[in-house]
Amino acid sequence: MNTKGFTLIELLVVVLIIGVLSAVALPQYTTAIEKSRASEALTLSGALRYAAERYYLQKDVWPTQADLKKLDIELPQNAKCGGYGGKNFCLTVSSNGGTFVINATRTVAPVYTIETSTSDGVNWFRKCKYGADDESAKFCYAIAGSKDAADKGF
Repeated sequence: MNTKGFTLIELLVVVLIIGVLSAVALPQYTTAIEKSRASEALTLSGALRYAAERYYLQKDVWPTQADLKKLDIELPQNAKCGGYGGKNFCLTVSSNGGTFVINATRTVAPVYTIETSTSDGVNWFRKCKYGADDESAKFCYAIAGSKDAADKGF
């Protein structure tokens, strides 16, 4: 009897173990990748926040989307956005009733928006707004640290 090599059962067990490990590791990997992409949005919106504060101190009004080119920083241009943004996010600003809002919106699915806002120019709040799909909600929870933080601010 030849005892060299592997039996079919041994090979199936190895394939099963690899399948289980990849089923556990792949979601964690995709979440880690999305969190690293979100750091681009957090960095860009942070730089835009400080430039907008300086603009507000000089002009006594928050910058509009058209005023972004007048800021003392260089924001990257993004053709997909038709304006400013990084590789993965589009940046927009809005102001209504004294509240200034910076939105960094993901350009491809799963789409979510990281909103940075202030109503007094001193206290800033960051929220992650997600769509109805589970994927964008899952990423928002991971970026903010929890569902509560994503909805109420982080």
